[in-house]
Amino acid sequence: MQKIFILISVIISIYSGNCFASERNIEHTCKTENDRFYCVDKNQQALNGKIYDTWNNGQYKSIINYKKGYSDGLATYFNEEGKLMERVYFKMGIKNGMDKIYYDNRTIKISAQYNNGLLDGWQNFYTPEGKQQGKIYYQQGKLTGGYCLSYLHNRRQKVAVSREQISKNAFNQLFNCEE
Repeated sequence: MQKIFILISVIISIYSGNCFASERNIEHTCKTENDRFYCVDKNQQALNGKIYDTWNNGQYKSIINYKKGYSDGLATYFNEEGKLMERVYFKMGIKNGMDKIYYDNRTIKISAQYNNGLLDGWQNFYTPEGKQQGKIYYQQGKLTGGYCLSYLHNRRQKVAVSREQISKNAFNQLFNCEE
C-alpha cells in the first residue's frame, strides 16, 4: 500500500513539474524566417511550450504557444496596462484560423479568418460599442469586395463596396459609416 502511494506521489510530481515547466517566462529573441515568426532562447534553442513575455511593469505582453521555435496554436497579446489587444491562431509560425483584435473595453474591433497566412473569408469591423460597422471578403488573400453598415436612425443599412473602392488609402474612411 505504501509503495502504491509513493508511486502515485512520484507520478504526480513528475506530471506537475512538466506542466509548470512548459509555462514560463524566459529570455528569448525572435526573427522572421521564411515568412514565419521564429523564436529561440538565449542558448539558441528553439522555443517549445507556452511562453509568457512581460512588459517592464510586470504586466503580460504576450502568451504564445511554440512548437519547434514557431508560434503554434493560440497567441494572445496585451498592452502595457494588461488589457487584451489580440488573440490569433498560428500553425507552425503562420496565421491559420481566427484573428481577433480588441478595443480597450474588450469588445472586438476586427475579426478575420486566415488560411495558411492568407486572409480567407469575411473580415468584420465593429464599433467600440460592438455594432458591426462593415465587412470585406477575401478569397485566398485576394480582396473581392464588401459592404459598409450604417445605423442611420437605428436602422441598419447595407452599402455595397467594390474592390476598387477599397484601397489602403481609403480603408479608414470606408468603415467610418457615421452619417
